[in-house]
Amino acid sequence: MKEIEFKLRRGEPFEEILKKAGWKDFEELTSAIMTEAGFLTFRNFRFSSKRKKYEIDVIAMENPRIILADCKRWNLRRGKASALKISALRQLSRSLEFLGKIQEFKPLNVGNWKTVIIIPIIVTLYEERIVEYEKVLIVPLFKVVSFLEGVRSGLFDQISGQVLNLEIWRG
Repeated sequence: MKEIEFKLRRGEPFEEILKKAGWKDFEELTSAIMTEAGFLTFRNFRFSSKRKKYEIDVIAMENPRIILADCKRWNLRRGKASALKISALRQLSRSLEFLGKIQEFKPLNVGNWKTVIIIPIIVTLYEERIVEYEKVLIVPLFKVVSFLEGVRSGLFDQISGQVLNLEIWRG
């Protein structure tokens, strides 16, 4: 992050900096934007479910919403749309497994929440033709701030469809 800030101060174009940055830098920048917007964030969250291991690049939380972000710093290339669709399906699968185990994740501290709304997204470097696929939203990095404003207003609550009433779930 410090290197990115240094290059920005020197006047290098943001897009060029990100093209040269690594995937970890892209994840870190995504997390930093979400933290700056006031969300509680976690990076590289790992968990197991049904004997499989999963990792979510960035989790951003603000009661009752949890954004599960998969960060893809892909360059422009042919066949990217189909790869993005495959990634969206994988992100949806991770999100559903996450939702099924949410009460076990003590660091997330959702114990006093009445409802949890999961919003799975893929953050990309470039604007994509696909903006939603199978209830997974595709968000270009430069639109993350406005996306988060929409999240706060409840704009995406119905799109995700992944809502867990914790009071009923607790039984």
